[in-house]
Amino acid sequence: MELILKQDVQNLGFKDDVVSVKPGYGRNFLIPQGAAILATPSAKKVLAENLKQK
Repeated sequence: MELILKQDVQNLGFKDDVVSVKPGYGRNFLIPQGAAILATPSAKKVLAENLKQK
């Protein structure tokens, strides 16, 4: 499962990184905590545009 991190997560990655995690970890911990969102094609496009502007 690919996710985009919305904040730094210890031992996983930094804000705006695209990471692969096990589905249970993503659905049950990262997404409900607000630490990540699903890395859909549209979310990746928005991320690329935001990084380009910085």
